[in-house]
Amino acid sequence: MSAPPYMRFWPADYLGDTRHLTTQEHGAYLLLILAYWQNEGPLADDDKRMARIVGMTPREWTKAKKTIAEFFQIAAGQWRHKRIEAELAHVRTKSAKASAAVKTRY
Repeated sequence: MSAPPYMRFWPADYLGDTRHLTTQEHGAYLLLILAYWQNEGPLADDDKRMARIVGMTPREWTKAKKTIAEFFQIAAGQWRHKRIEAELAHVRTKSAKASAAVKTRY
């Protein structure tokens, strides 16, 4: 399955959770969310790769990582994001229902 064509985004929720971030941390967090969506799942716990995804030097990533990591569950070599997982599940369910409806119809 290729990445879903859209991702629901709730600005009030985002801002409510992220007001303490610096501008650079906002950018990094949003880029990780988008990479997670594009990947359709968890990101590898690989500092070199994460720095590349967010467009930071390894040193900049090391500095921002602790703050950004608060938004993820990091275990078994993966960064998981609860909200993006829920949004991916929503899109998959919607897609499965639409496919089933088409099959039933034809």
